[in-house]
Amino acid sequence: MYKKGLDFDQEVRRILSNQGYVRRSQLIQTLKNKHRGDSGYSDKSINRKLDSMVDRGIVSKLKGDTLKKAGIRVEDGRASFFTLKKTEEIRRHIDTIIGKISTNNPIIQKMALKELERYEKHCLLNPLQLDILIAQLDTEDIDLIDNILRIVYTYIDKKDIEPYNRQEAIKMLRSLLNKYPKPLPHGHKNLRTHFIFLLGYYNDSAIIDRLKKDAEELDNLHDLLDYNSNYTAFVIEDHREELYDFEEKLRLEGKEEPAQFIAQVRVIAMTHLGMHDDHFKENKDAVEKF
Repeated sequence: MYKKGLDFDQEVRRILSNQGYVRRSQLIQTLKNKHRGDSGYSDKSINRKLDSMVDRGIVSKLKGDTLKKAGIRVEDGRASFFTLKKTEEIRRHIDTIIGKISTNNPIIQKMALKELERYEKHCLLNPLQLDILIAQLDTEDIDLIDNILRIVYTYIDKKDIEPYNRQEAIKMLRSLLNKYPKPLPHGHKNLRTHFIFLLGYYNDSAIIDRLKKDAEELDNLHDLLDYNSNYTAFVIEDHREELYDFEEKLRLEGKEEPAQFIAQVRVIAMTHLGMHDDHFKENKDAVEKF
């Protein structure tokens, strides 16, 4: 009996260690699926064992406001999640680290950002903490901007957690796109892409203004991939008439390459939205079949 209890504890530890925070219902279902036909894995038995792990200080149970503090968004106010006790200790550490982001010392700031990335699998930032990161983008330190944007982009794109102050985030991203309007050298080549993708996520028309300027101001337009995203697709398609008229204007002026660039960007956007066939995929499939 002791061995079975120990095995249960270790299995729950492994699951929570890999996933950080797991909803009670999901954790129960995961254990039941893995132990079909095994005794001791009914809903009642699993709940009893999980509550025992809470009582013994091995795991913590999160509900209500504690979920919001941990950066977990759920529709059901009755939902509860489990996490390892050590994860709660890590959260207290991360709360301290977030405070260091607001210093004006770039060494301290960059160390703090590395620490956030080090623990990203074990401790999620919440929307208010992302606001703190966004506020620090008002700097001349391009390395710091790059590091912060990489974290913010990962949270929005992969973790479905965005800054609380939406308008301030949009304002900052617009400002940065104006500050760095052209693609940067190799070391920061993804920086402008992150600005554009995130403004696309917020459906902001600033990327349409930038797209039109790119068409007329940049060389090697065929290499530019900053507008190839599900996020930018919606705002590009929403401005179909403006971009059609702009392409027409370019063609009448004899500016074929910029005009073709606008046309291709629109087709790529429509392909992302399922409104146009993916000819690249069709050609690739044809080659493989041949």
